[in-house]
Amino acid sequence: MFAITGAFGQTGSAVCETLHAANQKIRLLVRRDDAQAAAWRARGAEVVVVDLTNTAMLAEALGGVDGAYLLNPPAYMHADLFAHAHNVHKSLIDAANMAEVPHIVALSSVGAHQSQGTGNILTTWDYEQQLRQLNSRLTILRAANFMENWAWSMAPVLEKGVLPSMFLPIERAIPMVSVADIGEAVATCLTQPPKRNQIIELHGPQDYSPVHAALALSELLGKNIVSVVAPESTWSEVFRGKEFPPVTVQAFCDMFHGFNDDTIVFEGSHTTDRGTTDLKTALGKLLARSHGGH
Repeated sequence: MFAITGAFGQTGSAVCETLHAANQKIRLLVRRDDAQAAAWRARGAEVVVVDLTNTAMLAEALGGVDGAYLLNPPAYMHADLFAHAHNVHKSLIDAANMAEVPHIVALSSVGAHQSQGTGNILTTWDYEQQLRQLNSRLTILRAANFMENWAWSMAPVLEKGVLPSMFLPIERAIPMVSVADIGEAVATCLTQPPKRNQIIELHGPQDYSPVHAALALSELLGKNIVSVVAPESTWSEVFRGKEFPPVTVQAFCDMFHGFNDDTIVFEGSHTTDRGTTDLKTALGKLLARSHGGH
């Protein structure tokens, strides 16, 4: 039996689907009991509603499992996402220790070894620091930038034929990975636990640039999509437009600066793994799921 936090999120759902397809027993730890939870129960999964900040409740939900996937769902709307993340990390680790979970797979990020200059990725630096208090066997999975994060830019793609990018210059390729490959990697780690603690740096099959993303979207949509620079002077306005609080707005701006000045890179001294899902495939699934197959 494997427990999965954030089971309805991007990576959590990918982990659930991968483990379920392999006929593994899974326990989904979710925020609410809804139609999605009912659908998973009908498929034979356990579903437990938990508050990740309630350590005792979380420890009970982790009881008796062979391993767990622990991630901290981003709290972008929280007044201070860093303080909130710190508290959630402590609760996750304390609960895992209380439940004596044998093996934890923790989702981290490219750039998590850096203690400054990475914006909201600093939450994963905090997570990795606190994971030193974990008594379980530990696999830290540092994932590249999600290919699926291009979903944030789909409206101008579909409406105007342009893909605005804060990754600059737009011709520069950076590591990107699909959430499907994260799901596969996590499932493999859970079902084949390591003999010692490990850090895995997960890339996609190759690095991609915003220009690559625009070309892939052009092929998928059958029309010309052009990648364009999102001027730095507009970044704060874009994130304020999403009604993010000031701390989150600044964190996103700092993160893109970190990618652009090469602060946010893989450390390069750990196990490297590469997924198999290419950018066009990931974007095709994204379009089919989000826009009815446009």
